[in-house]
Amino acid sequence: MVMKECLVNSTCPEHSTCINTNGSYLCICDGGFSSMDDLCVDIDECSDTEQRELCTNGTCMNAIGSYYCECIKGFWSNGTECLDVDECSDSLNSSVCQPHSTCINMPGSYHCPCNEGFLLNGTECQDVDECHHPDGPPCPEHSLCNNTAGSFFCLCSPGYKPTSLGCEDIDECKDNTTCRFDQVCANLPGAYNCSCPLGYHEEELACVDTNECENSPCHPSARCWNTPGSFSCHCPLGFAGNGSWCKDVDECVALTKPCHLQARCHNTPGSFVCVCIPGFVSMGPLCVDFDECQQPNNNRQCHSTSCTNLLGSYSCSCPQNSTVCSEMTLKGWLCLC
Repeated sequence: MVMKECLVNSTCPEHSTCINTNGSYLCICDGGFSSMDDLCVDIDECSDTEQRELCTNGTCMNAIGSYYCECIKGFWSNGTECLDVDECSDSLNSSVCQPHSTCINMPGSYHCPCNEGFLLNGTECQDVDECHHPDGPPCPEHSLCNNTAGSFFCLCSPGYKPTSLGCEDIDECKDNTTCRFDQVCANLPGAYNCSCPLGYHEEELACVDTNECENSPCHPSARCWNTPGSFSCHCPLGFAGNGSWCKDVDECVALTKPCHLQARCHNTPGSFVCVCIPGFVSMGPLCVDFDECQQPNNNRQCHSTSCTNLLGSYSCSCPQNSTVCSEMTLKGWLCLC
């Protein structure tokens, strides 16, 4: 008959398991216990030098048949291990970090660096105003910087359009409807200007011709002729110049033989006059000999003598058998016998 020793509770000591064998039995100590003097005594795992890595980041605490870990702050115990507490987990308080920061888990702790575009000031992450950077705004030329929470954006200034390289001036004058049909469009950096053409002025929403001759820009001696959108200056006859300046022409020098051979040329402003030399009189453009002997007062020229007309002059002669006095009296020549 086979004995079943394991059916009796007192067969094996406490903290052991009875295993029946052929004709006998075995007492196997439970886990966490070791056999000593027919007893199963608790094993102190925390003092086992071969298991020094038990409860890393915590303290090993022995228990009956086992051990447990008391973890340091930032770790939690699953019984026999200390596991890192993920403070950044969504299951934990979402306000673990300040606004505008990102939670980064670390072994036993966490870190809350400010997001890009924010700067830590004390315990707060404050927005960085990139548009007021000491080195100037980060936007290209001809644009406006707009600060936003944690960032910024750039908008081209009015009159400019965005390109791959920045902001480029808009040529408003390419559009024929920018200005009135009678105006001239002038493109400017970031703008444009509509004005009347040269020689015209604005009057009742229309471009009308400017009469420059009202305030003559010409030389005082010149004549101003107004033309549509312009004017011209002309020096009068006898003057040389372009109208803005006029200079009298000395015809006595400029012309070849302006007067008769028996006349002298005298320049005048814008003209000239020809004056016959003594002994000649003017007859149209000619100078003809003046016959002094035919004048009523010829006796004054030749007193009691004979008058002979010469070209440009005359001579007085005494009668035969008389001599001419070498002196002339107030009445003319005096002949003595």
